[in-house]
Amino acid sequence: MLPEGLSGEWSLEDNHLITASAVEKFQSVVGVDNFLLDEESLFRYSLDAYRVWSSQGRFSTNKKVSAVVKPLDTQEIVKVVKIANQEKIPLIPFGSGTGVMGAINPVPGSVCVDLKRMNSILDIDPVSLTVTAQPGVILAQLDESLSKRDLMLGHDPYSLPIATIGGAISTNGVGYRAAKYGSMGDQVLGLEVVLPNGEILETRAVEKTSVGPGFQYLFIGTEGVFGFITQATLKVFRIPESRVFKTYSFDNFGNGFSAMNEMFSIGLNPSLSDLTEERLDTNNANQEEGQYSTNLFLVFEGYCEEVKAQLSRIPDICSRYGGIDVGPSMSENYWDKRHDSAYRFKDNYIQKSTDDWPNGNWNRVVAYPHVALPASQVLEYRRLAEQIVLELQVDITEYSCWTSPGLFSLMLVKTVVDRDKDSGDLDIAVDKLLTLAQDLGGSMEYVHGVGSKLSHLVPRELGYGLEIMRKIKLSIDPENIMNPNNFGM
Repeated sequence: MLPEGLSGEWSLEDNHLITASAVEKFQSVVGVDNFLLDEESLFRYSLDAYRVWSSQGRFSTNKKVSAVVKPLDTQEIVKVVKIANQEKIPLIPFGSGTGVMGAINPVPGSVCVDLKRMNSILDIDPVSLTVTAQPGVILAQLDESLSKRDLMLGHDPYSLPIATIGGAISTNGVGYRAAKYGSMGDQVLGLEVVLPNGEILETRAVEKTSVGPGFQYLFIGTEGVFGFITQATLKVFRIPESRVFKTYSFDNFGNGFSAMNEMFSIGLNPSLSDLTEERLDTNNANQEEGQYSTNLFLVFEGYCEEVKAQLSRIPDICSRYGGIDVGPSMSENYWDKRHDSAYRFKDNYIQKSTDDWPNGNWNRVVAYPHVALPASQVLEYRRLAEQIVLELQVDITEYSCWTSPGLFSLMLVKTVVDRDKDSGDLDIAVDKLLTLAQDLGGSMEYVHGVGSKLSHLVPRELGYGLEIMRKIKLSIDPENIMNPNNFGM
């Protein structure tokens, strides 16, 4: 069923074209109700959280998909992909739109493929400690189902209440428990994937194989450029017998870093480890401008004897570097509020019409780079970062090592006087900080993926590896229909 008056080729805007024949073919696969053409849907499905939060950036939010298709299962995706190849239509995968790097990046005539109808948990195996589920399952819903079997996910990001399995795998996200359980990609055992040529690839969901490369890694952290994840088998874990919170305060970041690094060097394994130095509230008359507080937030989980053994070593290590035990309350508060921003996003954006979305605050612009470094380079990186932002008059309000000593993050803030210039200065600062990390032997991002926000730096990061990725993509996606604007593809 076509919109009234639709025939041949039509458009909602000059650069959003889709043929009437393509509309009819897609509708024959998913049904009229699961093929969307209304303006509200086209706008909503053309954005992720990055584009929602930033009114200005490298890419304009007026770039919209031409339609939205909502398949129910793997076979429907196969048919959608084959139609896209026939009609030369780019496809944009969509989980729940919670990404913060601009991975939803439509090109003219593209169709969004919303995977949220594929939301079944197919199997929970408490003996093998695995779960198999479709990509549209929300992480929190999966964790709740596992909890009924005394199991839990190891992946616990801020976006747990709103993000999907497929999205978390596609960005290889890092969560609050990553210090112990690893990233989302570390928990993937096997995948079913629909390739851009319509073929189905299944990898074996086992702990280890030495029969060629592990093809599941082609789809972990590559943001949908190689195919649609339609099913995933993940590791899961027993709900811990014991959980203990500890917080240590340090005189400066360097001492806190030394304590954290020593903990990891001897094999201590907290679930949460976050060394944060943040600027104190300058509105407080008792505090001087430029003062910082440095705290190490720790959560230990596991069987009782394991937790007890780890706790026996922490006081000695932290006190050796001047750390003071300030009690559990700060870490407990941190833990309790770790998903609050996701709930706010859900309330303000996901559950509201786009007409009711709140306006952005342009009193300041904020960036939060996350870089991976050799631990030996962290303090040098911090020193050089301060010089970079000082030249551009950008403030650093927070430093942190999150989940391990070599994973370093900064919060950058620029007060807005001239909107275009100040946001541009912040972009320049971010690029300088990311390339500095690369120059020190590190990586420009460890949490959220690349998206369109960082794609201009991918060639610098991957070198000839990007050419290898392009050749792989060409072999399975000769029409370049899968998320064509990402990863320099």
